[in-house]
Amino acid sequence: MKKIDLCSWNRRNHYEFYKDFTDPCFNLCVSVDVSNAVNYARQHQLSVFLTLLYLSNKATNAVEAFRRRLDSEKNVWQVDCTRPSATVLKEDETFNFCDFTYTEKLQDFVRKGREQMQEAKSEPALVNVSNHPEQIFYSVIPWLEFTSYKHAANAGFNDVPKIVFGKITAKNASAPDEERLMMPVSVELNHALADGLDIARYIAAFEKNIASLS
Repeated sequence: MKKIDLCSWNRRNHYEFYKDFTDPCFNLCVSVDVSNAVNYARQHQLSVFLTLLYLSNKATNAVEAFRRRLDSEKNVWQVDCTRPSATVLKEDETFNFCDFTYTEKLQDFVRKGREQMQEAKSEPALVNVSNHPEQIFYSVIPWLEFTSYKHAANAGFNDVPKIVFGKITAKNASAPDEERLMMPVSVELNHALADGLDIARYIAAFEKNIASLS
């Protein structure tokens, strides 16, 4: 993790403008074509969710703004590598947080991710919560095809990017050869650290990673 020199940072004025806002975060929702990722996961007996989480994590690492963080004195830092922390549904229909390990290979991520999800599901909900600068916060709402999203917020962690995956829905189902599987994705960033262009870069990287599976 390295500290960003504000004196030479081209976003210094934007940082100074937004850093003391009561709510400095902004959120965009985008519909992403996940057809290739879903088909690849099914063909290779992989978890669709973990496959998409892996591809998204690769995308966040490719965009510098998703690796920026603030310390308690509002100094700006850049972490070397991000990793996901996601909500997982327990048997009693409550949820717990699951911290995932960064891996280079998809198969390794899915294998380890299954183990980590089972562990998180077996633990009491929200008892052993640990937060780290390299985390990206993920939520999953697989029942709804949403077009907007509002996160719960407190005084901390508004520097951590938040990403939400929604319901995967088939489009153009009347023409099976043209059917596409679309998923809403909500992305929330701190405007002192990032701009709408950075979300566009993340979406482009996510879509590129999905298309690269073969």
